[in-house]
Amino acid sequence: MTRALLTLIFMLACFSLASAVPQRAVFDFDGDNKTDYAIMRVTTGTYNWLLQQSTDGFKAQAWGKVDDQIVPGDYDGDHKWDVAIWRDGIFYIMQSSNGALSVIRFGQQGDDPIITQDFDGDGITDPAVVRGDDENILWYIQRSQLGFTVVRFGSALGDIYLRGDYDGDGKADVAVYHGDMGTPFNTFYVLRSSDGIMQAQNFGDIGRDVIPPADFDGDGKTDYAVFRYQTGVWYWINSSDGSVQALAFGNGSDRPVPGDYDGDGRADQAVWRPSTAVFYVNRSTQGFTSFPLGTSFDDPMAFTLQVR
Repeated sequence: MTRALLTLIFMLACFSLASAVPQRAVFDFDGDNKTDYAIMRVTTGTYNWLLQQSTDGFKAQAWGKVDDQIVPGDYDGDHKWDVAIWRDGIFYIMQSSNGALSVIRFGQQGDDPIITQDFDGDGITDPAVVRGDDENILWYIQRSQLGFTVVRFGSALGDIYLRGDYDGDGKADVAVYHGDMGTPFNTFYVLRSSDGIMQAQNFGDIGRDVIPPADFDGDGKTDYAVFRYQTGVWYWINSSDGSVQALAFGNGSDRPVPGDYDGDGRADQAVWRPSTAVFYVNRSTQGFTSFPLGTSFDDPMAFTLQVR
């Protein structure tokens, strides 16, 4: 291999690392770029949002009904996640920037808004829903800068739609997880927003795992990752170097809730345990910590926004 070729490979590698856009912390309701502890509670048919913010402290907000779907995100671009729900084709958003109610009509009854993210990289969460026809998954996305688009990607016959920015360009990618239970044929399929190329990665077992999207190595790219309930083990592939990692953290009854709880740019393995109503966090910089929030009848917010 010539010196010129080695130099070119080195330059391309440096460019790839430098061009990735750092991911902001998920479930950050006070804008300090740290994931906040967040719980959903149903009281007399009403959703109560219980937020332990890392800077602004505790906050409780009643918003939504039990049949609504929660869709928190940063819809006003102030780096703070907004309390928001989706009901039969309408987004109802409490804007953190001014406290005003924003109502956006998008989608129809029967759609699923779980994939609502920032698809055009402007720092604003875009209304989005997925809808299945006889065979395919249709992604309907209202991008705040680039406008409306529809993407046909994935099979409606068992594929699971995913959240995340797998190519590190600052834009959410259209992605699904396809698997055959009990076989090694379980595959992440990602339609990269940076170049439109489909990327495939075999990893995990759809019958035993849940997919918690997170950037564990801090390179700005969502890593292929699963949490195996039977053993409480996290498995992921570092996108920075392709290495496969495994970490035992949690048990079979825990709910995986990864996020950047210490604000170092890397997602931390974390679980919420119903039996104790406690968050347990393996912080990548500051080490282990725990925080009690909620009751055994509640649900951690991050878990409700994982794959389904």
